[in-house]
Amino acid sequence: MQVKKYDEHGRPYLEICEGYEIRLDYSELSEADKEKARVELRETPENVEKGLKELREILANDDTLFVPSEYDEFLMKFLRPTKFYAKSAYKLMRHYYEFREKYPEYCKNLVPSTARLAIEHNIINIHPKRDQHRRRIIIVKPGTNWDHSIVSVNESFRALQLGAEAALLEQVTQVNGFIVIMDFVGLTLSQCLVATPHNVRMFMEWFQKSQPLRCKAIHVVNYPTVFAVLYGVFRPFIGSKIKKRVHFHGNDFKSLLEHVDADCLPKCYGGTIECEEADGKLAAEILEESSDEFELATHFGIVKNKHEIKLKLVPVTDPNRIGTKYALVKTE
Repeated sequence: MQVKKYDEHGRPYLEICEGYEIRLDYSELSEADKEKARVELRETPENVEKGLKELREILANDDTLFVPSEYDEFLMKFLRPTKFYAKSAYKLMRHYYEFREKYPEYCKNLVPSTARLAIEHNIINIHPKRDQHRRRIIIVKPGTNWDHSIVSVNESFRALQLGAEAALLEQVTQVNGFIVIMDFVGLTLSQCLVATPHNVRMFMEWFQKSQPLRCKAIHVVNYPTVFAVLYGVFRPFIGSKIKKRVHFHGNDFKSLLEHVDADCLPKCYGGTIECEEADGKLAAEILEESSDEFELATHFGIVKNKHEIKLKLVPVTDPNRIGTKYALVKTE
């Protein structure tokens, strides 16, 4: 039986079964993580100091971008995926917030309550165990788990963005990245037709240009014949970098196991983990109880003049809010 619990800091998490939990990981980087960051991301003390300094200087000269630039934790989310090149980090940050301005119907007020149905229906599911490379495993089921007459495209995409935002709070995921298992079992033609060129273009713009997480692989499984219709719409928008990371396995899980170790996967994908997927309703409750960071993030972005904003950032010292580093308060 799945149970919602609270850790010693009062933060909620979901115990799926013995030994398997879903929770935000606020742990520090291990020595192995630090070495990977050094080799793959140029993360050395010198590059970190230089990247932070130069990015702050760039942001100081941009009056139209209101972000918590005084906090290293925020800037590191953009510096890590761009290997600590400040100009590239700034470009990514601009894309990130310009996307939200471009598609306000999908991004405005991006908090867990606006995607509750999609989370409850387990369209996007965070696997309780990382892969052998310490990458988050995200399982997406747009077939059997998605009734688009009940859960809209808007809510589904919001849930996906919120999952990415939650992962960005984890230093371990910032460094190691994530992989996706796209499970198309039960996919229907009516679901494929929801993927209009506009929706697909928007999604790929977000996925490839406007979100800071490192996608290391996409594994496509259980796809029926009608999947060709859906992929035909997506294909023109997939860049060369992502194409190299997409792997089609069908129902051949031996092929999937060449990429992901069996002890990291549930039995339904050829693995050895005897654990059901998370209870969507409990997962939605947990995400809503952890909404401080999401609500705070809604205040940042493109503005006319950041110097006119009557808000200021203050550090959070409450030990029961260990995941929240800062908060916004009104100035006099």
